[in-house]
Amino acid sequence: MNDIRTMRNVNHNLFAGVPATADALEEYDSDAARLVREAAQHLLKGRRDNDPEAIDKASNVTFRAAVELLNQAGRSVYVRFPIMIAARLVELEAALLAAKAGTASESHGRTA
Repeated sequence: MNDIRTMRNVNHNLFAGVPATADALEEYDSDAARLVREAAQHLLKGRRDNDPEAIDKASNVTFRAAVELLNQAGRSVYVRFPIMIAARLVELEAALLAAKAGTASESHGRTA
């Protein structure tokens, strides 16, 4: 079995070189994409507000997204892989939300 640190970095460069306008997950499985976006919103809120309930919601929705990806793959994929991918996608989506919020607050600060 692979070391957990290695497993966490398997898809580190998954989106390197992919245009920011691309949304491959939406094209592959729109239900999973919706769940990833929902989980990311809960994750961002949980981290920002130190809200354990929001973190729990993010975790639950992440697992639902992983189940959706596993179903789409025909249940033939090793279970940890779609969970890792879903978790990574949620992290990326949450980072995008945080970056957008930071950019918006910076632009408002410049105009004020």
